[in-house]
Amino acid sequence: MYPADPLGAVPGGIDTFIRGTLRWAPEDIEIMLIGATTDSATRPLRKWTSCKFGERTFRFYPILKLTDPDKRKKIPTSLVYTLALARSRDLVSADLLVFHGIEPSLAFLTDRRPKTAVIHQDMQVLRNPGADIRWKHVPRLYFALERLLMPRLQSVFCVRQNAVEDYKRRFSKIAGRFRFTPTWVDTEVFEPTTAERRRVGRELLRTEFGFPESDHVLITVGRQDSQKNPMLLVESLNEVLSHNQNVRLLMVGDGQLRGEIENFARKCGLQDKIILCGVRTPEVVARYLHGADTFVLSSAYEGMPMCVMEALGCGLPVVSTDVGEIGRVVRHGINGELVSKHDAMSLANAILHCLANLDQYRGEPCVKAVQNLTPQEVLAPIYDNYRQLAGNA
Repeated sequence: MYPADPLGAVPGGIDTFIRGTLRWAPEDIEIMLIGATTDSATRPLRKWTSCKFGERTFRFYPILKLTDPDKRKKIPTSLVYTLALARSRDLVSADLLVFHGIEPSLAFLTDRRPKTAVIHQDMQVLRNPGADIRWKHVPRLYFALERLLMPRLQSVFCVRQNAVEDYKRRFSKIAGRFRFTPTWVDTEVFEPTTAERRRVGRELLRTEFGFPESDHVLITVGRQDSQKNPMLLVESLNEVLSHNQNVRLLMVGDGQLRGEIENFARKCGLQDKIILCGVRTPEVVARYLHGADTFVLSSAYEGMPMCVMEALGCGLPVVSTDVGEIGRVVRHGINGELVSKHDAMSLANAILHCLANLDQYRGEPCVKAVQNLTPQEVLAPIYDNYRQLAGNA
């Protein structure tokens, strides 16, 4: 249960996580999704639809219609979704209830079926005034909600190890229910770059965006919001260009800060250096990655972002702020650079250093870092947990 449309072009790590659990579900596990629709013509509101993702078919029931999913709404989508879910809970005929985040489980407070959740962030970030999660305005209320709901969950997977430790400390009586899960890279889409894939990717960047063949291409993928801190990236590009004019930045995604990025580019005369191309499908993103030189992430905080995994899976070095679990796969000085200071000069220096060492960083050191983090490997314990909880129902 989450306001996701796995067949729509909705960006975000949670949506990617849900698509993966649907796509690679074993034959003995049937998954139904109570989500949201971005196309009410083919996936109508409040109607069960049989959908196919990969080789698996699943039943889909949208209780919300998503319009401009990248734009922040006056009323949080999680609240609207939870209220709609409470009105639809009688439709949920299942052995196990799976939530992403704790809020939707409030609709099933008295339901005796086993429940599990995936927490995609260290929620202590709510204590940071710079967080873009609206709960930051009432953190005490959120943590009170955790105290109410966490004991009613039979298991909780977290994509942040420090979140696991925090929950074990705060919920010591049920500490054994919390465990870490990494994210993964879909190696069927994000394949290692070959000479031919590189040629095709470079040609795509040239024809679609006019990037000269001789220029280095930086790429970032993600929402343009305060968590991803894209302004730090574009400011660092300005510093990079003061040392090397043959650099371009491709920003894949959309969000509430897009206008601010565009204004900065115009003010600094960087319109031909920064391209904001909006949301793209994973297959198109993979081709962009094959043609690029370095992936850059400037996030203020993270879990274990799949965009980094996907870049490494393509053999692309990563320059990133040292946040979340990124350090598990990005090896400083081996397949990229990690930046501890969140300032433009530090990030720019790391980008320049990576570009100067591309032959050393790219390729095998990147692919090797994520070779064991396939969907099949990562999701196996989650599916086993589904079986165990459903069997004990």
